[in-house]
Amino acid sequence: MCIGCKLCSWACPYGAREYDDDVGVMKKCTLCIDRIYNEHLDEIDRVPACVSTCPATARHFGDLGDPSSPVSRLVAERGGYDLMPELGYRPTNKYLPPRPAKTAAGCTGAPAALTPTMEPTATGLLGWIDKILSR
Repeated sequence: MCIGCKLCSWACPYGAREYDDDVGVMKKCTLCIDRIYNEHLDEIDRVPACVSTCPATARHFGDLGDPSSPVSRLVAERGGYDLMPELGYRPTNKYLPPRPAKTAAGCTGAPAALTPTMEPTATGLLGWIDKILSR
């Protein structure tokens, strides 16, 4: 339930949330409805701005009512869930659990552990700082 604190407007990098002075609550995000139904855009571009510009591709958009849609299959495969289902709001957003770690299954990339390869050689104040930070 919105209490009018305006924190969600600060969190939205697109300025999609606006405060309604008459009611004293925030207006909901429209999911860029002008983009979704714009027939002048290619089908792949008909997604909200937050989905198309997310650098980590952590956001997905689609029809959860269609079990064969890509987003429905993704939610089913990864075990998507509702946030705070005990409140009974039945949200239309689904949250996905974290992806498996990249170091699993022999993937290359991040090392299994960050271990120093040699002892610090700095002396004096810098040596002391390096020793403290290396703990």
